[in-house]
Amino acid sequence: MDKEASALLERGTEALHISLSPQAFHTLFLYIDELQRWSQVFNLVGQYDAKTIIRKHILDSLAFSHILPCQGVFADLGSGAGFPGFLLAVAGPEREVFLIEARRKRANFLKQATRKTGVENIRVFEGRAEEFALQDRKPAWFDTVVTRATWDITHFLTLCLPIVKEGGYAVAMRGPHKKGGGTAREDRSPHDGFAQEAISEYRLPFDEGDRYALFFRKKCFT
Repeated sequence: MDKEASALLERGTEALHISLSPQAFHTLFLYIDELQRWSQVFNLVGQYDAKTIIRKHILDSLAFSHILPCQGVFADLGSGAGFPGFLLAVAGPEREVFLIEARRKRANFLKQATRKTGVENIRVFEGRAEEFALQDRKPAWFDTVVTRATWDITHFLTLCLPIVKEGGYAVAMRGPHKKGGGTAREDRSPHDGFAQEAISEYRLPFDEGDRYALFFRKKCFT
């Protein structure tokens, strides 16, 4: 990655008041290089120059990471190119992060990026969330499930219901305006298994605008 992009990443993390170790920065550089390499062949992100990746994806994921618990077992549903899950793992070494991705090419990229960067607290699952829930694991496995995908809230929470622990969180990232013109305050979909607990709003540097995250806590039934 060139010096200008590297400096942009450093300025962006400073603007977000996020402190990363030199090793974490090196890991991100390797990840961005691998993402660019794959994106020349597969459509992983719309624009894959390093500066755009940093401004629109890396910093968004890091800012989101900053408002989540710093440890626990996490899942990123519909992880795609690894946003935000890959960044959650890099920024939080005490987190165990599962990247759940149904599309084979993207899942293969996530596996390769994990090998290339040597990040040890990532696991990649190729398949749908419903399939993951049927695996031979302890039911309600995750402390926190996140997504940057564009599912509606009710569908996202339905996917989360069998894999989030009681008292755990389902957290959806959102842009400044919901598709269709809605605002954060209007993005409130009722679900029998979850109660909306908070809306966290944050601003990205370099005029990338406001973002928000919707926090839903799974209800306890025992």
